[in-house]
Amino acid sequence: MPHLSRDELRSRRAVRRHADRRRSHRVLVRVGAPAVLVAAIIAALVLAARGEPVDQPAGLMASPVPASAIVGSPAPARVVLARAGRLEVVLPVAQRQVTAVLFHPVSDPAAIAMTPSQGVSYRVASDDGRTGPQTAAVDVGAPAGSTVYSPVDGVVTGVTPYRIFGHPEGLEIILTPAGLPDAAVRVTHVEPAPDGIVPRVGSAVGAGRTVIGRVRDFSRVEKQEIAQFTNDSGNHVSIELLRQTTGPGA
Repeated sequence: MPHLSRDELRSRRAVRRHADRRRSHRVLVRVGAPAVLVAAIIAALVLAARGEPVDQPAGLMASPVPASAIVGSPAPARVVLARAGRLEVVLPVAQRQVTAVLFHPVSDPAAIAMTPSQGVSYRVASDDGRTGPQTAAVDVGAPAGSTVYSPVDGVVTGVTPYRIFGHPEGLEIILTPAGLPDAAVRVTHVEPAPDGIVPRVGSAVGAGRTVIGRVRDFSRVEKQEIAQFTNDSGNHVSIELLRQTTGPGA
């Protein structure tokens, strides 16, 4: 090996030190980053265990509907059934379970007309002596026992027995749509879900995501108008849109 001058030795040592520093930096990056991530996760778990708030990472947006209003299992695809101004009414059951969709009038001065969606096959019933807008109500046919989801985003403002000739036949659920406190969505022909849980007044609901019950079997209760368009007895979910002037269910 040729003899090196003092300046050349100094230069080689400086190059070596620089290379050593770069290798050390790379090791810190490879090992330090996961360590920092693990430390952050542990810290978050500790805070959660103490019941203290944990900051949400940047870039993650909170759902406009509370987590408590969303079903745990995958909900069906959201399909807009009708609109009324800025309000969207979605199918209350999975689309594959729909047997027919029938809009019809409601003899109620508070009834509000809905505009049926062109993406859904539907029929409009004759008024048959009923007053009010022809599309203020819609019956969505589905087999008895089918899971029923909220047709709108909003809040449950009323849950009472639904009565036919004085006899209770399932539930009448009143929903106040989000941002529309003067409107009410009335859902009938439903009963508690298989777990027996009934929607609670004041709880938030997500359109097509929150379970509010299941389709009740009305085949022995009354002749169902929608049956003329289905191959079964015509069990269905009934949805009405009303102006809420004197409180829910008025």
